[in-house]
Amino acid sequence: ENDSVLKIDSDDNAINLDGELQISDFVWQGLNYFYYWQESVVKLSDSLLNDSEKYIEFINENLDPKEFFESLKHPDDRFSWIQEDYEELDNFLKGVFSSNGVEFQLKCYTSCDEVIGIVKYILKDSDASDKNIKRGDYFFGVDGISLTSKNYSDLLSGDNLSYILNMATIENDGTLKPNDINVELIKEENFESNPIQIEKIISLNSNKIGYLMYNQFVGNKTLLINDAFGKFKNEGITDLILDLRYNGGGSVATCAAIA
Repeated sequence: ENDSVLKIDSDDNAINLDGELQISDFVWQGLNYFYYWQESVVKLSDSLLNDSEKYIEFINENLDPKEFFESLKHPDDRFSWIQEDYEELDNFLKGVFSSNGVEFQLKCYTSCDEVIGIVKYILKDSDASDKNIKRGDYFFGVDGISLTSKNYSDLLSGDNLSYILNMATIENDGTLKPNDINVELIKEENFESNPIQIEKIISLNSNKIGYLMYNQFVGNKTLLINDAFGKFKNEGITDLILDLRYNGGGSVATCAAIA
């Protein structure tokens, strides 16, 4: 909110950083302090702070925060990214995001000009949870428009809060056939997902198998984990299946809680 921020260099000389330089300084300082590969990236060397004028000149070379961030990454880093909206990231890590409840993957059909969607699962208590759509279903269009490699992003991930999925079936010969089923879906802007997609006990011969499908390591849902394992313990399970196939990551604390 301020026009400038005060930075102290290694010689305790005060430097005023104005405007965009604040962002570049924030990016560099964060990576210099926390980054796993810091010692292997020349541009993140501690020695840059020895000369405040050269440091300011360096961070002033590229004022676009995303480009500056990318220029500081190690070539082996496949995981780090810069987030423009911290509130959006914070919500995502809490399992709060815009969703109609349909989790899907897209695949090329015949050629990559044509795209089809395959439903992976339906989120609990979402708009889609009581609609005519389930895991394994196929869809080929949105609002009557066939999906292609050029339009799928706008149709499925645009600003529109509602759309209609045009469903299809796959014939025995592998051809796609529209089945005249159309599913109207409405996105909830602040949908709070339950990371436990499935929690059940399977009886097999003399064994009781606890099955837990956990879809995101969400930091504030530890009580749900405790409840699930408490039920497993009370039922005296002999085996456990922990299904993380759709878990994209998240809170390390939640990972540790499950462990």
